[in-house]
Amino acid sequence: MKKKSAKIFSVCVSTTLCAAMLVSLSLPGFAKGIKAESTAGEKNFIISNPYGDVNWETWGSYKTQLHCHTNASDGYQTIHESVAGHYDLDYDIVSITDHGTLNRGWNNEPQLIPLLRYIKKERTKLADIIPLTAGEYGAYLNGTAESSNRTHENGMLDVPLGIELNFATPIADCHLTGYFSEYGQGLAGVFGDYETPSAGVAKAGGISMLSHVGNFLYIGKDKSEFAGKKVDEYYVNKFSRIFLDNKGSSLGMGINSAVDSHTRCDRILYDQILAKTIPDGVTPWGFTFSDSHTPDSLNNAYTYTLMESFTLDDFRESLENGRFFSVSHFSKGIELDGIGEMPEGYVPDAGRTDTPIVTGIEVNQEDNTITVKGENFDRIVWVSNGNVILRQDGINDGTAAIDLDDYSEDVSLYVRFYITGPSGICYSQPFVTVVEGETLESVRVPKTRDISTFLRGFVTVVDFVFFKLNPVIWAFKYFALGYSVF
Repeated sequence: MKKKSAKIFSVCVSTTLCAAMLVSLSLPGFAKGIKAESTAGEKNFIISNPYGDVNWETWGSYKTQLHCHTNASDGYQTIHESVAGHYDLDYDIVSITDHGTLNRGWNNEPQLIPLLRYIKKERTKLADIIPLTAGEYGAYLNGTAESSNRTHENGMLDVPLGIELNFATPIADCHLTGYFSEYGQGLAGVFGDYETPSAGVAKAGGISMLSHVGNFLYIGKDKSEFAGKKVDEYYVNKFSRIFLDNKGSSLGMGINSAVDSHTRCDRILYDQILAKTIPDGVTPWGFTFSDSHTPDSLNNAYTYTLMESFTLDDFRESLENGRFFSVSHFSKGIELDGIGEMPEGYVPDAGRTDTPIVTGIEVNQEDNTITVKGENFDRIVWVSNGNVILRQDGINDGTAAIDLDDYSEDVSLYVRFYITGPSGICYSQPFVTVVEGETLESVRVPKTRDISTFLRGFVTVVDFVFFKLNPVIWAFKYFALGYSVF
């Protein structure tokens, strides 16, 4: 099995708090090759590098899809078609995350939720699921399956027990994805209740991440109107608590999914959350994914996972430790000169060779510098505590660096970067920055009590009192909702 060089790999750089960006990018001193007014100090930063264990010469960089759908829930493609499509697009790792439906392997039909498939019958057509045969499954895993487009010689990893949780939340989507645990099959969600499934996955030994949170935050509103505006502190606390209460299991949140229509403001929330959780030793990671339902959306967004060996154990370890970059071919935020779209005529297919990529990162603790090497990018933006602290344009030699000494008064808790080029944007994970000799003070993050708290309690009581021993309800849950009650 041949690893792809880590030099094929996409720089991912988490984005900036939109409001701060709008202001910061207009300030003098952000022209090409010019730093903002220096705030040089004598601080010595201890920089936590999420990529510090990566051997850039020997580790592989693997194209990964963490969130996609088939007609087993509400997608257009069968399992067979989805796997083949990802294979043709040079994916190495794929997790099928159908709504309320645990992935039991690409060669097995999962337990279905007939009611959901019926409601979405314009997509599913209530057609056969069509998993892979045993022979086909082996060929995709070892890389011998036929493809007219694939350039990678290695096969693919099938991430076990992928699922999109809270599949039937009323009013607005309140979704998150789970992996590696027997939790969530057929469990309908409660509006606003991210807490219960996050805790459920953690208790079952799995990992999870929040999906397109903007769907919940901006119900029935034009999300573009909120670009540049901070999220209400109440919701920042709500989501921060999920990461603090499920440390090591709830890994992070989607910051750019699909074509970014729903997530354009989620980068704002992400930066606000980091300010709450980092002081308590928890750094949520920023993810990107296609959330694909159609064949033409498989390649809209994905991650590049850095792994020493091509195994599921290494894959999970890399996700847990933030050893990946998050890539999107779309941005409806303002990272791409405020345009929010890719160039006219852009098609995000496997044949493109101009996606921004990172080939190495070097952190010099003594000099307080972070150096990024890559390809296909002409701009890098550095962000700290939701503010753009440096934008470097016109990069043509594939190398960019920041000296934290020059921005010592602007750096707070972390720095992260994103790079942009002709066909996309790539976000890094945060580099936690602590000033030597100083201790981070814990931030009070109160538990939230909202409508979801009441609804979850109400549903739990009603289910126990009226339905627990009701065979009719049991039958409905099992046959209509695919809920494993037996």
